[in-house]
Amino acid sequence: MGIFFVALLAGFIGAILGLGGGIFLVPALTLLLGIPMKFAVPTSLLAVVTTSVAASSIYIKKGFTNIKLGLILEITTVLGALAGSLAVAHIEESILAILFAMVAFYTAFAMWRSDDIQEKTPHQKANHTKNTLLDCSGKFKDPSSGETIAYTPKRLLLGMALSTLGGITSALLGIGGGPIKVPIMRLVMGLPLKAATATSTFMVGITASVSAVIYLFEGMVKPDLAIPAVLGIFIGARTGALVAGKMKSHHIRTAFSILLVLIAIEMLLKGLGR
Repeated sequence: MGIFFVALLAGFIGAILGLGGGIFLVPALTLLLGIPMKFAVPTSLLAVVTTSVAASSIYIKKGFTNIKLGLILEITTVLGALAGSLAVAHIEESILAILFAMVAFYTAFAMWRSDDIQEKTPHQKANHTKNTLLDCSGKFKDPSSGETIAYTPKRLLLGMALSTLGGITSALLGIGGGPIKVPIMRLVMGLPLKAATATSTFMVGITASVSAVIYLFEGMVKPDLAIPAVLGIFIGARTGALVAGKMKSHHIRTAFSILLVLIAIEMLLKGLGR
């Protein structure tokens, strides 16, 4: 029952932030419930797939998701996920915990910084490129302000290259790659937070499924962990996705940054054996 409620909360927060829930579920399973990371990671990846399916349908209906951009970025993200899945067996759990802490620290800072920049720079109308295969321009109506926000992603090729890191971290840490993808889309590509969140939520399911299949064949998926985690995160993700569109970016950023810093500190101490 503890796994169910932990996953419920992780799914709710993960859907709001576009991170798939894994960055909250893995430390909850390891720090609160004492589950080894080698079992927590594949459990989290299955739950992340569920989060993506549960939340993406809502985001797509609201028009937040940039499906074309997500599919393009997934080309390199999946390659990273495959590489990470093959490497994880050779990395000690203490190293994984330290890596997790580093990713959490980075993500908290990057999102706080990107929101600070975004608040000072108003959105401009998208400059649509006609008849261009890689034109990923998009727009959506922000329910919190009633404003229609249009945007054109910048530096697409750089975004694709950096997205490989999202795939690697997804496989190694069970986080679906969202903590890497959201900052990339915000800082590097200039997407509004809601578009980056929704597009990341769509992407993490694809990324996580690649690694989850490999872990499944390796016999590292435990049904007694996976079933309550999947059920809890599904309910949490659906609820989070319904709430997210009505929340202001500033509130999302503040809660996200504080929680991630606390998680990062705990995971770092675990990795250092303290």
